[in-house]
Amino acid sequence: MRIAACAMLAFAFLAAAGSLASAASCRDEIGTAKAAALADRCTQVSPATHPPCNVANACALIIGEIKRGCAMLAKDGAADTPGFCRSY
Repeated sequence: MRIAACAMLAFAFLAAAGSLASAASCRDEIGTAKAAALADRCTQVSPATHPPCNVANACALIIGEIKRGCAMLAKDGAADTPGFCRSY
């Protein structure tokens, strides 16, 4: 059951990533400094082995990964959840 749920989540993530691939890079959307800050936050909370925390990806993809990581930390009751997670 968990494998099926993980497979469905992975498929949904890849489908979303594919649709965002044609979007402008986050760096182009909001500038280098702000995009780098988002990518850093993403890296801090993402549990993925190859997270989409790269300024060349769309901001929506990076923000989505931040939201996912923060939600997972909150669900697990992690004591070291970054303060910025409250914004997501």
